[in-house]
Amino acid sequence: MAAVINLPARTPIALGNHCYVERIDAQSRQLRHRRSCPAISSFRSHKPPASISPCTPLAQRGRASIKIHAGAAGAAQPSLPDETPKAESGPVAKFKALLSPFSEPSTNNKLLALCGAQALSSVATLIHDTYLPLYLSEELKLSNTKIGNLQAMAQFLSNASKSLSGTLADILSPARMIIFGTLLTTINKPMFALSGYVFASFGTVVCLYWVTFAKVFDRMSKGVREAPGKALIGELAAESGDKTEGAFGLRQAMGTFGALMGSLIAGLAYTLSGRNYAVTFSLSALPALGALLLVTTAFGQRAKDQDAANKIKRKDAADKAKEEGLASLNLGQKIRAFMGALQPAYWQALSVVSLLYFARFDASFITLRARTVMDKAQLPVLMSIMMITQAVLSTPCGLRAKSSLKERNRLLLAGFGTMIVADLLFAKLGTPQGMMLGACAVGVHMAMTHAICLSMLSAYIPATEVPGLGRVSGTVWSFTDFVLGVVLAYSNSVAGKLADYTQQRGMGNIGCFYGGMVAVTLAGLMLFICSRFGDLGKEELVVTKKGGAKLKPS
Repeated sequence: MAAVINLPARTPIALGNHCYVERIDAQSRQLRHRRSCPAISSFRSHKPPASISPCTPLAQRGRASIKIHAGAAGAAQPSLPDETPKAESGPVAKFKALLSPFSEPSTNNKLLALCGAQALSSVATLIHDTYLPLYLSEELKLSNTKIGNLQAMAQFLSNASKSLSGTLADILSPARMIIFGTLLTTINKPMFALSGYVFASFGTVVCLYWVTFAKVFDRMSKGVREAPGKALIGELAAESGDKTEGAFGLRQAMGTFGALMGSLIAGLAYTLSGRNYAVTFSLSALPALGALLLVTTAFGQRAKDQDAANKIKRKDAADKAKEEGLASLNLGQKIRAFMGALQPAYWQALSVVSLLYFARFDASFITLRARTVMDKAQLPVLMSIMMITQAVLSTPCGLRAKSSLKERNRLLLAGFGTMIVADLLFAKLGTPQGMMLGACAVGVHMAMTHAICLSMLSAYIPATEVPGLGRVSGTVWSFTDFVLGVVLAYSNSVAGKLADYTQQRGMGNIGCFYGGMVAVTLAGLMLFICSRFGDLGKEELVVTKKGGAKLKPS
């Protein structure tokens, strides 16, 4: 007794111990592919019937009717649909896929709102930051050392606010902290626009204090948004059941695109306004206001819901700690437990990244160097080159670094070498072409090292709960940001002094680039030593998300 099964364009056909897959091309329908399918048959071996051969041509048009004896491969199945749905393809579909890292539409929309706010905030910041170093130097007559000290203070307070905001996000909610940080950014931007009025009304000294406070306020508001933003992406990923890599990549890409647009808008506004700093700075208020409206609309209700949920969680956690007898740990015991949770590989990675960050002084020094050989209206081109290069290469470099620790360390060393090339170009090749090549090298360096350094640190941060402390990953990141903030503060201060030292000797403000070469060389040596003789080359020490560090093989 035989049953007739109507097959679609591509259907696996179970025959005994094998599965024949029907493939259809423009010329014919044939059962071309054969693969083992032991699960669909009780036979250990079975030869296909003579009537069904992998090379037997089927009907070229319409449905393919194949008779299969029910006793040979089980009961006959009902008729299958005529065609299988085809996946959407083409550039538009690929672009949509890039914008949809989360499979749940509502969750993905929240992610897009968060990334959009990040992009708008970057636009606002770069509108005033592009020409702020020139304003400080030309209008307020600040030396390179004083500009470096200002950047150092701003960077330090930015990283300090990251540490505080991460803790507050655990106590309150990431959504509420993001809204609060974006509100601070919106309040801050008009301060730059008012700098011209303050200068004209109260003089240079008052304007200097005004701009200093505005710059510090701007960096602190960014720090308030940073850690909660990362935490919120983790929450959204858990709700959607997806991984976070695509979401963080989208956030980085949109932030970089926003910075690029802000730099271009600044250059256009500066040119059209007759090189008026105040008019250029005033435009930064508009995208900041758009970012606030976006996050308030997307996460306002979520913040209220999380406030209520956090109260219940804190009560439950306290009750559980009392039941397990862990609430009696004093401060000293908690500190020892915290430090004991960090393996040596974390400290080695932190030392490498700290040395690298010492070479990453603020981009203001690139602007101050470039203005000596380029027209001021062309300076935003440098930022555009850096941003475009970084946006294009970051994702491929990150994917390549995921393959192995050896490949990760190789990419980092190559990125360190690229930074040395960039410093040499800025210091030695004093032409517009040299500045552009240097900016391109900086973009390549950032693409090869920035995200990979953060992932290297993350690989050695405990992912599970520590007895008596609970989850410590947020606290470790706060500590890491604090350390790197101190490093960046000293980096900018030293860079300003080195630039003034070489300028006073008629060499130009290039001393900071020589200092950067020394720091990045030391970072490369430290990475080589730690990967060759330390723990940064050991795959078994990488922390997994589910179970902490992998065990060393015996």
